[in-house]
Amino acid sequence: MKKINNIEEQIKTQFPTLSRVFEYWYFNKLKKINVNKNLISPPKNMLKRLAISKQEFFDIYIKPYKTLSKQDLKTVFKILAPELIETYTGIKFDMHKTIPFNGELKYDLSSVRKENALSWLLFQVDLLGIFNLSHELEEFLSIPYHQCYYCGKPNYYKRNGKIKKFNLREVFCHKNNCKKSSNPEKHDNCCYAKWARRRKSLEKALINAKNLAADIIENYEDNNASLEQTTILDNKLNKIFITFCEKQYQENLKIDYTIQTINTKAINLRKNNL
Repeated sequence: MKKINNIEEQIKTQFPTLSRVFEYWYFNKLKKINVNKNLISPPKNMLKRLAISKQEFFDIYIKPYKTLSKQDLKTVFKILAPELIETYTGIKFDMHKTIPFNGELKYDLSSVRKENALSWLLFQVDLLGIFNLSHELEEFLSIPYHQCYYCGKPNYYKRNGKIKKFNLREVFCHKNNCKKSSNPEKHDNCCYAKWARRRKSLEKALINAKNLAADIIENYEDNNASLEQTTILDNKLNKIFITFCEKQYQENLKIDYTIQTINTKAINLRKNNL
C-alpha cells in the first residue's frame, strides 16, 4: 500500500530491482542537464588557475561586454569568432571571407524546464509505489501540496463555472464532464484519466514481463536458468520501465509549474518566459 498526502495506491506487485535501475537513470539524466546549465559565477578551480578573485573575473572578462550595445556586441563576436577558431584549431581563415555567425546570444533556459520535468518524474515514480526510492533519491523528492499531480496546476481550478480548491484528496481530476469514478473511461480525458491509463499500462507490462520470466525459468531444471538468461529477462523488465520514464519525462517538459510545498509556492515557468 502506497500512501502520499492521504491518497492510497493499491499495489499488486512490487519490483524492487527497478529501484537501482531508476536511480542510475535519474542521476545520469540530472548530470546531463547540469552539464549544459548556465553558470552565475566562475568555478573555483578556474579562479585558482587564473590566480584572480571572483570580482576580478567579472571586472576583466564580463564587465567589458556589459558596457557594449547589442550591435557592438554582435560586432565583437564576429571579430572574436575567427580569432578563437584559429587559436583552438590552428586553422587560419582568410579574414576577407565570410564565416558563418548568426550573432545571437542564447541562454539555455531549457535547463530549468528539464530540471522541473525530472523533479515531477521523481515524485510520479514514487507515487507508482512499485519500489522504494533509495535514500539518495529521497533527498531530491518533493511532494506537491494542493496541486495537480499530473499537469502541476496549483491551488484551485474552475469546474462548471465554480472555483474549486485543490486539497489532499483531489489532485488529478479538474474537468467539467468528469464523473466520480476510478474508471478513467468515466472521465473527460482529464489528468486523472491520463495518469491512470499510463500507470495501469506500465503495471500490466511489468507484470506480464515478470510472469513470462517466471514461466521460462520454471522450464529449467530446479528452476535454475543461466546468468545470461536471467540477465536477458531482467533487461526486458528494465527496458519497459525506463521507456516509461523517458516518455513521462518528455511529457513533464510541458508542465508550466514547479512543485509547490507547504512552505513554497509554485512558480509559473511560462509567465517567466521559461
